[in-house]
Amino acid sequence: MGGKLDPLSPVAPARVRVLLLPIGRITRASFLDVVARLESESVVRLGDVSPDGRPNRNMFSPLAFPAGLLLYDLSTSLPPDGHRSLSPFELFRQPSVVLGIADSNAWWPSRKQAEVLEDAGRHSKGGSAIDDLALGDIEHQLEELRDQFPKALVHQLILFNYVRATSDKEVPDGTIFVPPAKHCTTTTIKTLMCDITSLLLAEMTTFAKSLQGLPTIESPKAHGNRSAMDTTWNTDQPERATRPPLNSTALSQGARRGSSVTNEDKAHHRMSMPVHLPSSASARSSTGPRPSSPPARTQTPPPKAVEEINLTSPGGSPATNTVSRSSAASTARDSSRERVSVHGFGPGSLSERARNKGKGRVGIVIGAMYLQGGRWGDAVRELVENTGAAKANSDHLWHAKGLELILVSLLMQAWANVDFQIPQICFPTAEKSSSGKIIHHTPSNSTTDLSAAKGANALNRFASLQSLVTVLPDLIHTILNLYVRASNFSGENLPHIAWSQCVLRLSKLLTVLHLCGGHLDDNALNHFVRNTTLSLQSGRASSNMSKALSKTEITSLLFRAFPPPVSVADLSVVDRSVTLAGIASVLSRLDLHRKKALVLRELVMALVPGLVQARKVGAAEMGVHPAAGLSAMTAIGVGGQGAGAFDLGEGDLENGIEELLGALGAVYGVVSLRSPGKEEQQVHAASSNTSDVVTDGEFTDHDSDRATISRILDHTALRCFGNRALKLDVLRYCINLCEALPDFHGVLRFTSELLRTAGRGLTLESYDDEDSTPLSPGEQVRLATNISRTVGAARKLGLHDIEAEYWDDFLVRGVEALDSATPRTVTPHSKTELEVAEAIEEKKEKNPFIYNPFLKKGVTAKERLLVAREPADFAVKLQNPYDFEIHVEWLKLQSSGIVFECAEHSTIVGPSRIYTVLVTGTPKSAGSMTVEGCIVKINGCRQRRFPIFSVAWSPDTQSRLKQMGLAAASRPEPYEASSSKKSAILSAPQAAAIKFNVIGPQPILAVESTTLSQSAIMLLEGETKNFYVTLRNTSKYTPVDLLLFSFHDSTTAGLQAATSNKNVSPTDLYEVEFQLSHKQAFRWRRQSAAEEPYIDPGKSASFEIEVLGKPGLTSGTVQIDYSYLGVPRSEVQDRFYTRQIVLPVMVTVNASVELARADLLPLSTDFVKSNVITNVKVNGAAHANDEQDARMLYGGQTQHAKSIMKMFGLDPDADYCLLLLDLRNTWPNVLDVTFQVMEPSDKSNSPSPPPSSPTKDSSKTISDVYTFTDAIQPGHTSRIILPLPRIFLANPHAPVPALNPAKQRQFVVGSSNSSPEAERTSREAFWFRDEILKRLQATWEETGTGRRGAVDLRSIRLSPRMVQLAKVPDVDIDLSIIASGDEDFDCRIRHVKKSTYDVPIDEFLTVEIRVRNRTTTPIYPLLRLQPSLRHQPHNVALDMSKRMVWDGVLQRSLPELAPGDESSTELVICALCTGEFEIGASVEEIKLWDDESEVKQGLMVDDRVLTDRTRRTWYPEEAFVLVALDE
Repeated sequence: MGGKLDPLSPVAPARVRVLLLPIGRITRASFLDVVARLESESVVRLGDVSPDGRPNRNMFSPLAFPAGLLLYDLSTSLPPDGHRSLSPFELFRQPSVVLGIADSNAWWPSRKQAEVLEDAGRHSKGGSAIDDLALGDIEHQLEELRDQFPKALVHQLILFNYVRATSDKEVPDGTIFVPPAKHCTTTTIKTLMCDITSLLLAEMTTFAKSLQGLPTIESPKAHGNRSAMDTTWNTDQPERATRPPLNSTALSQGARRGSSVTNEDKAHHRMSMPVHLPSSASARSSTGPRPSSPPARTQTPPPKAVEEINLTSPGGSPATNTVSRSSAASTARDSSRERVSVHGFGPGSLSERARNKGKGRVGIVIGAMYLQGGRWGDAVRELVENTGAAKANSDHLWHAKGLELILVSLLMQAWANVDFQIPQICFPTAEKSSSGKIIHHTPSNSTTDLSAAKGANALNRFASLQSLVTVLPDLIHTILNLYVRASNFSGENLPHIAWSQCVLRLSKLLTVLHLCGGHLDDNALNHFVRNTTLSLQSGRASSNMSKALSKTEITSLLFRAFPPPVSVADLSVVDRSVTLAGIASVLSRLDLHRKKALVLRELVMALVPGLVQARKVGAAEMGVHPAAGLSAMTAIGVGGQGAGAFDLGEGDLENGIEELLGALGAVYGVVSLRSPGKEEQQVHAASSNTSDVVTDGEFTDHDSDRATISRILDHTALRCFGNRALKLDVLRYCINLCEALPDFHGVLRFTSELLRTAGRGLTLESYDDEDSTPLSPGEQVRLATNISRTVGAARKLGLHDIEAEYWDDFLVRGVEALDSATPRTVTPHSKTELEVAEAIEEKKEKNPFIYNPFLKKGVTAKERLLVAREPADFAVKLQNPYDFEIHVEWLKLQSSGIVFECAEHSTIVGPSRIYTVLVTGTPKSAGSMTVEGCIVKINGCRQRRFPIFSVAWSPDTQSRLKQMGLAAASRPEPYEASSSKKSAILSAPQAAAIKFNVIGPQPILAVESTTLSQSAIMLLEGETKNFYVTLRNTSKYTPVDLLLFSFHDSTTAGLQAATSNKNVSPTDLYEVEFQLSHKQAFRWRRQSAAEEPYIDPGKSASFEIEVLGKPGLTSGTVQIDYSYLGVPRSEVQDRFYTRQIVLPVMVTVNASVELARADLLPLSTDFVKSNVITNVKVNGAAHANDEQDARMLYGGQTQHAKSIMKMFGLDPDADYCLLLLDLRNTWPNVLDVTFQVMEPSDKSNSPSPPPSSPTKDSSKTISDVYTFTDAIQPGHTSRIILPLPRIFLANPHAPVPALNPAKQRQFVVGSSNSSPEAERTSREAFWFRDEILKRLQATWEETGTGRRGAVDLRSIRLSPRMVQLAKVPDVDIDLSIIASGDEDFDCRIRHVKKSTYDVPIDEFLTVEIRVRNRTTTPIYPLLRLQPSLRHQPHNVALDMSKRMVWDGVLQRSLPELAPGDESSTELVICALCTGEFEIGASVEEIKLWDDESEVKQGLMVDDRVLTDRTRRTWYPEEAFVLVALDE
C-alpha cells in the first residue's frame, strides 16, 4: 500500500476491517513488525484464493471473479460502539476478521523455538513440540477471541516464530503457524492472507444467508432514539438470549444443504447473529459459548489452489464447481421465500410494501458484502436491483446507501481496469415509478462484462471514466439529498457520525477530481484505494465540470458535514474530533487555509474538555488527585515526550498535535517559534559542557545572525497580518489543549508563542504608548510562571531536555568594553608618532604646535584594545519589554578568534527596561577577537545564542496594499535599485560584531614617591624650580623600555582657545603662540640624552621635572607614557601601544617684578655727536681758527656727552634712542633687577634682510653692550632709562609669522579688515618690538635667598611715534654746505648744528645733497627741493622771488641707487636778505622695482600690504636750515 489507509477514503466501504490483537507476552516491537508484514499483503487477489469445497459456502466464491481484489483494513483498535452500531447498514465499520498475534518465543520463554529448529531429528522421532499445557493456552485464547468478538466472521490465532513438528498434537481449529522470518519465503505471508480470505468468503456466505432469512433490516438509529428492533441488534445480554426465533423448517432445510445437524446448528447460530455489535462492556461480560463454524471445514481442509477445486467438488467437473451468481441468488431467494411465507401468515403479518422494502434492504447489504468480497460486478448487479426497489418504495435512506455503494463499486472496477457501464439508476434522468411495486431496473448496459476483466479496452475505459466524472456531481447531490429527505421520517434519521463521514468521503472524491483537473485516472484511483501520493495535473477541468468541481461548490458540500453543537447532537469527543479533522484535511488540500483554521479552532475547543475529563478519570482510577495526576499519567520511558498517558509512540505528539496546532497558528498569523532539533541540541549541549570558549561554529544555523534576522523579518510580516486578539485566543486554546494532554513541549512552545505574539518584536526604544502589550501584567506573570512550573514538573519526571524558546530576539542590545582605570588604559600609536616624539625630545624647548600623539586621551572608537592575560570588563545591555522580571541564570560572551575565557554571570532584568550587566572575561593570547553575541540561559528557556542589536530598529510600515489573503503573511523580498519592482522595503536589523585587538602583555607603572609635599609647589613669576618623581614597575614579568613625558598646565587651555579665535589679530596670535611655545610651565630635565630609560620588573627609577612660574598657572599634570617594545625604537614595525600615568601638581605663582609702563624717547644727535662742527675742508685741510672757535662755544657739552657714552660703552657715532621702563616690586622682599642690552656685533648698519623674517642674518651674532642693575624696594616702582641703538629693518612690513606649523602656509589669505596703511603700521610696530625684545633682557634676584628669575618684558607695546623713534630710515637724505675753496669766505660759514648753518647774505653757496639707499632693492630716485622762509604762512613762505635765488632746477632725477649705494648732487643758492630759510628735500620713486626673486623668497601671498605697492617718498629726518646774517 502507499501508506496508512485513509478511514475517510471514498472507497472505505469496500474494505474489510481486520482487528489485530496481541496475544500472550509479545513485545511491542514484535507486534508492530507483524502488523507491518501483514499490511504489506493487505490486498488479496481472488484468483490466488482457494474456494471453499462445500457447496453451501460458495455464494462469494473467488472463482466467479478471479480478477477481483479484496482489500483489508488492518487495525489494532476496536471501533467505538457508535460506529459498530451502524452495521449492517455500513458493514465496513464492524471488524469481520479478528486475528490474534502471538510470539512463541515470548509466550513460552522456557521453551525456545531455536531449540526445536536445531534438533531436526527430534521431529522425525515423534518428539512433541506442543505439549498439553501449550495446547490448552491456545484453546483458551481462541475461546476468548470468540467470546469477546462474537460478531466477527473469522477468528484466527497466528503463532509466529514457530515451526510445526510432525509429532505435534492436533491444534484447535483457527490456529495458524508462521515460521521465523529467516525461514519464511516471499509467499508465506501472502499464503496466510489468502487462507484467511478463503475462510472469510466462506463465512460471508453463512452470514448472507442469515440476512436473507430476515424479513427486514432496521435502519440505524441516532443515539437516544432507538427502537425496540434496534435493541435486538445491540444488547448487553448474551447473544443466545436475544436471538430471534427462526422457523424450524427453514433450519432443517438449511441443515440439509450443509453437513451434519450439529454443525448446521452452529452455522445457523452464526446466521442469526445480530447485525448491531454489542458494546465493549457487554462483549467483555458475555460468558455464553460462541457458536463456531461448521467443523466440516476442519475435517476437510479447503483447497489451496484453483486446481484442487475439482478434487473437492461434489460433481467432479470444473463446470459444476463454478457457482454462478444467478444460481446462488436463486437459492437464497428460495430459502428466503420459504422463511417469509411462514412469517407472512397470521396475526401481525407485514404488508407487501413493507416486505418489498425489507427485501430491498437485505439485498443492499448483500451487495455491500459482494463489494467487500471483491466481486464488484455482482455487487453492482445486486445493488442496482435492490436500490431500485428502495427507490420504488420511497426508502430514501437505503436508496441513498445503495447509490453510494454503487458509486464505490464503479470506482473499484475503474481502479482494477475492469470494463464497466454506469447503471441508469445513477443518472438524474432515471424514470420514477408511479406504483409501489418493485421495479427491477436492469438496463442492458448495467452489467459487467466478466470476460473483459483480464484487460479492458482503453478507449471504452476512458469513455466510462469520463462518463463517471460527468455524472458524479449530480449523483453525489442526489445521495445527500436522499439522506436529508430520509431524516424527515421517524426512525429513518441517519446518525450524524454516518452522515458526516459520508459527506467527507464524497467531498474527498470531488476534491481529488478538482486537483486532477477533472480527470479520473490511475493517479486518482490509486490515491483512493492505496492512499498513494497524488500527483497534481496541470490540465484544467472542462467548462461544464469547472463549476461543479470548483472550490466553492466543494466547500459548500463539505461544510454539510460540520458537526452540530454539543447541546444538539450527542457526539463523542472522538467522533467530533475525527469529523473536524476530516473537514480540515479537505480544506487544506483545497488551499482554503482560513476556513481550515476555523475548523481546527473548533477541533481544539472540542478536544480540551474531553482530554481534561479523561485525565480526571485516569487519575481517579489510579487513586490520585487530578491536579497531581500529571506525573502519574506521564510515562518517562515513552520517548520522553510526556505522552505516556495516551500510550503514544516517540514523536507522535510532535508529528501530530504540535503540527496540527502549528498549522492552526500559521493561518491566524501567530508568530511561530521553532526550537532546534535534537541533534542541534546535542551539539549545543556538548559545546557548552566541554569548554568555556565558544565560537560561532559550535552553534547551528538556528541561532546564527542570519537565521535570527530572517526570523525577525518573518515575525514582523506576521505581526502585520491578521488580528492580534484572535491570535492570542488561538494560542490560549493551544495551551489549554497541551496542558490537558499533557504535552510539555506544546505548553512551552505555545506559551512562548503567546508572549512573542503579544509583543511588538521591536527594540525597546521604538515602543510608544500605543504599543503596549495587550496582555495584562497579571496574565504575563502567569504565563512566565507557567513556563517555570512546566519545566520544573518535567525535570521531576526526568525530562531534562524540555525547555522553552525565549520570546524576544532583541534580548542583547549592546556589548561594550568598559574603560580600564587610567593606569591600565592602553593607547595605540604608529611608528611615525614615535619618531615625532623623539624629535620633540631632542629640542630644548618643545613646540606645542607640533602634534604630540601622546597627549590624546583614551582609545579611539575605531579600535578597541584588550591586553592578553589581563581581565577586561564588558557591559552587556539586556532588554525586557514585558511586565514581568526575567531571571537570567547565566550569561557569557560568545566570541571568535583567540581563546577567551568569560565568566558566567547571573542577573534579574526588571520589567520594561534596558538593564546593564557587568561581564568579565580574559583573553589568553594576543591576536584578533570578535564578540559576535551572547550565550544566555534564561530560567525555563533553552540555552541559546543571541546576536547583538545595538541600534534601535523598527520595521518600515507599508502604506499600500501589496498582497491579499495568506500571502500577506509572507515577508516581501528586499527592494533592489536595479529592479523595477516597487514594493516597499522591509529594512532588516543589523547584528553588530564588536572587534577587539588583543595586544601582548604590558607593564604597569605606579608613582612610588615625589619630592613635592602633597603634590604642590610655590614659585614667583619667572622663577624655575625642579622636583623628582619616582616610578615603580609593578609588573612581574614585563619591563619598561619606553618612557615619554608630556605636560599640560592650567594656562594651556586658555591660550589654545585663543589660537582658535579667528578674530584675534596676527600680532596677538603670535604673542599667544610665543607663550605656548617658549614659556612652557613644565619640562623634563634629562640627565643624559644618550641614555634611554629602562625599568626592570619590580624596580624603581627617578626623573627630574622643571617648573616655570607663569602668571595664571594654578595646576598642571605630568603625563608619562610607557610601554614595552621588546626591540629598539628604530626596529618598531607598524604599531605599538603605551599606557599612561598622570601626576597632578598644584602650583602657586606669586608676582615678583611687573612692568608697569614702557616708552621711547628721542636722543638728540647734536647732543651725542662727538664733533658738533663739521670741519669745512678745503683741499683736505681744516682752518684752525674755526676749530678753535667751536671748542670755545661747544667744548663743555662735547666733553660731557663723551663721558656719558663711554660710561655705557656705547658707540658715539651711532644713533640711539632712550627706553623708559617703570618696574614695580610686588614681592615683600627687595629684588635686584639687572638689564642686559645687546646689539649686533656688526657695527655697520648695513641691512641684511632674511627672505621671510625681519631679523638679521643668522650668521650675525648678538653681543653684549652693557648691563645695568638696580635694587627695587618692596611695593616701590622704579623708573629706568636705557639708551637703545636705533634699529634698521629691511622689511618691516613682512607678514607676522605663525609659530604654529599648521598655519605656516605658502599662500596666505589676509583676514584683517583694516586698511593697508593701518596694517603696515601694525606690522612695523610688531617687528620693531620684536627686535627690541631680542636686544634687551632683564632678570631679578632676591637678596639673601638666591632666588632668581626672569622679568617678563613682553608687555611692551610700541606706538607709531615710538616706532619712528626706534627705526632708521630706509633712504637717508643728507644736505650740507660744501666749501667753496675761498678761505675767507668759508670762514664766514658756521655749522651750528647737524643741519643748521649760519651763512652771509648776497653770497653764493653750494649745497650738497647726498642720498643713501639702505633697502634691499634698487630704487629710481627723483629729488625734489623746495626753499622756503621759515616761520611764515605758506603763501608768504614760498614767495622767494626777492629773498633767495638759486642756480639750477629744484627737481631732478638721480641715477639708480643699488642697495647700499649713495648718490649726491649740488645746488648753488644765494640769500638776498637776512632771515631763516629752510630748504626742504624729498626723494620719490620714479617707478617700482619689479623683481621676481621676492616672489620666490616667500612673498607669494595674498597680502594687501605687499600686493598694493605704490611709489614711495622719503624725507630727511631734520630740516636743512640756513640762517642768513648781514655781517
